[in-house]
Amino acid sequence: MLDLISLVSFSVLGVIGWITYKMLVWPFYISPLRKIPGPPCENLFTGNLRTLMTEEPGFDEPQHRWVKKYGNIVKYHGLFNEPTLYVADSKIIQEITLSKTYDFVKPYNPSALAIAGVGLVFSEGENHKRQRKMMNPAFTYNNIKEMVPTFIRVTTTLKGLIEKEVNLGKSNINLTPYLSKTTLDVIGLVGFNYEFNSLTSSNELATAYDSLFNQPATKLRIAMSLLSRYVPLIRQIPIDINKKFRDSYDEELKYQIMTFLIAGHETTNVTTCWALYLLAQHPHEQDLLREELVKAFPDKSNFNPTYDEINSLEHLNCNTEMFIGISALHKSTEIWGPTADKYNPKRWLDPSLIKNVTNLNYLPFFNGARGCIGNKVALAEMKIILGMLIRNFVFQPIEGFHIRKKVFPVPKPDPYLGLIVSIVES
Repeated sequence: MLDLISLVSFSVLGVIGWITYKMLVWPFYISPLRKIPGPPCENLFTGNLRTLMTEEPGFDEPQHRWVKKYGNIVKYHGLFNEPTLYVADSKIIQEITLSKTYDFVKPYNPSALAIAGVGLVFSEGENHKRQRKMMNPAFTYNNIKEMVPTFIRVTTTLKGLIEKEVNLGKSNINLTPYLSKTTLDVIGLVGFNYEFNSLTSSNELATAYDSLFNQPATKLRIAMSLLSRYVPLIRQIPIDINKKFRDSYDEELKYQIMTFLIAGHETTNVTTCWALYLLAQHPHEQDLLREELVKAFPDKSNFNPTYDEINSLEHLNCNTEMFIGISALHKSTEIWGPTADKYNPKRWLDPSLIKNVTNLNYLPFFNGARGCIGNKVALAEMKIILGMLIRNFVFQPIEGFHIRKKVFPVPKPDPYLGLIVSIVES
């Protein structure tokens, strides 16, 4: 009995010692990152995650404030006070994305791997090179042009559903589910020739996918996802949230299929949501975009642009996509001038600014071998959706309705993208 008590005591002391070393000794006295400037740790268990998880929409994300205060290389604290680097230096990013692509491996994430598998996003080294080479032919210019009619067909269904709501007398509309289902239907068709039809009917696969990404980000759900990186066995605990996690995807929807569903659906959906939000907040810019669309397509009932036509519209090309990891670089006053933190789509029409922009400091789809293979597909799809919506509807903020940015699992509008919608008269 004494031996058992001693064993338990030593085990408890060992755990306490490991926690003390991990959260106190290593970060502050041993870590090679300890002298790099950055925000102080807010909590020994959650580090600076609380600040990172409470963002407001706009241009003042925590990372942006940190870069302005501490410089282009910032150290902040992650889960269990783990020192983490945030890099917004274009030369270092060049080395990471181009010169030494495969020297920087992605962090182990059991939750993400369980969903997407070792597809193009999470594969490394020769495996990634092989997958990338295999998929490149699907994203040629001619193949993307052939996708445009599908973008238009699905977006026309979206337009009809919104028109129906407005004609029924409803002006305050929750656009989040509409946009999510639109982009899911598109990626189903162009990626797999599969009809989700989630805009107009119920679909088992669409429901399973929705349960992974569109359910409320409860504290327990966030904690389970973060902790599984350090303690993978936590996903085996027989509780309801783990059962739903395991049951919410078919085995056949892993690897490349899930990679394309996630990358081709969520990114375009979220970007379109924030583009509409910002256009609603800046009606003058929305009017300029609509004027361009009216000039190009006088008959709004016949919005049927080609790939080249949609890419020739100057103002429609001024909508940019911002990713959390590089948002500070995209808002650098050294690159974008003194108004870098303001919403100004017309900066894309200013030659004095554009001359400073390169694929080393503007990275909405990353760069190099790890760059998004479907970036031209995503841009064309988003432009079609935005073009048809702005050509047919006017979007305005709902007075008193406050929208925040939900950080986990993707930066969607929270609680949802609610806007006042009215129909543009011919």
